[in-house]
Amino acid sequence: MVAKVNGAAYPGVWVERNVAFVKITFSKNIKALAAADLLVLGTATPVGASTVADSSFGVVESVLVKALKAIEVKATILGISDSTAGTVYDVMLGHAEGWFSALTDGIILAAGQTVLGAQAKVTTIASAAPFNALGDIVGVTDAAVTYTLQFAKFVDLPAGTGANGAITLGVGSTSGAVPAGSATGTAGWYPTTIPHAS
Repeated sequence: MVAKVNGAAYPGVWVERNVAFVKITFSKNIKALAAADLLVLGTATPVGASTVADSSFGVVESVLVKALKAIEVKATILGISDSTAGTVYDVMLGHAEGWFSALTDGIILAAGQTVLGAQAKVTTIASAAPFNALGDIVGVTDAAVTYTLQFAKFVDLPAGTGANGAITLGVGSTSGAVPAGSATGTAGWYPTTIPHAS
């Protein structure tokens, strides 16, 4: 996918000999799953009305993790993007990537793969029994969410700014001391780590 010849730069990612990008598109926002898609963990009992739960980052066996596990069957995952709307995530795969698309649309496997046995973290508590607490783990109803894997093109990434959460004031080219210009250094902006990105 990428080459650097005689010092000339060519588009692509230079971390390995060859990388591929795959777009995961979920059927709904996995950062805000509604009560209709959730169960009391380990049971078939629906959660209380108005419950909302996140099944993306930071949750063991989340909907996102289930999709990533499917990719990992034939690829080494090097990185994954965050998602503003909670529905589309971009994944970078290493040169050991073994997936292919049967059609020119770039879809891997088939559209609408079902998610089974996933979990989510409560972000809005129930307004009716059964009640839960913020941060409680709940189950995701089997097949409530589907996903599609499709090859993606690495082009036109948005600028990373403090306003969009991509960079954070802290360690920069100096120690990050305040006030600016002090003997121990000046604060700088640096990429925000994924768990804190918004």
